[in-house]
Amino acid sequence: MDTNDLNRRIRYALSLDDADAQMLLKLGHYPPVELEQIARWRAKESDEGFEVCPEDSVIALLDGLILDRRGPRIEPNKPSEAVNSAVQSGESIPLDNNMVLKQLRIALSLRTDEVHSLISAGGGRIGKTEVSAFFRKTTARNYRRCGDQVMRWFLAGVATQRDS
Repeated sequence: MDTNDLNRRIRYALSLDDADAQMLLKLGHYPPVELEQIARWRAKESDEGFEVCPEDSVIALLDGLILDRRGPRIEPNKPSEAVNSAVQSGESIPLDNNMVLKQLRIALSLRTDEVHSLISAGGGRIGKTEVSAFFRKTTARNYRRCGDQVMRWFLAGVATQRDS
């Protein structure tokens, strides 16, 4: 899923307007961004003023969402192992659906069975064991890559939960 579509769907599912997104980006330690810029990231490709949403802004939005909903880490100066190894090697953390699903699960305080329920509410038909495989390490034998359609089902389920 491209970053603009992901940005739009996450914001729709959680009812985040441009000002909310700006605040979450700031919490996620993203450089200051104007509301007009955020609106251009939200625009569809066919709209005038469309601009590609950078991956690091989506990561910062998710990080800010976790900080907003759950509060700061107990050890704020100690980054996670994945972040630490990526920083040491000079590479950025790849944005994939598994990472986004993990971040949203943390931010929304969801258990695996609740994630499964949201995917089902969004129209998906997958088993609970398949959902738990999305949260495993990539080197685990039972790891499964989260596809774009599963992400759409999950975000649609979050939106329907919000509406009810």
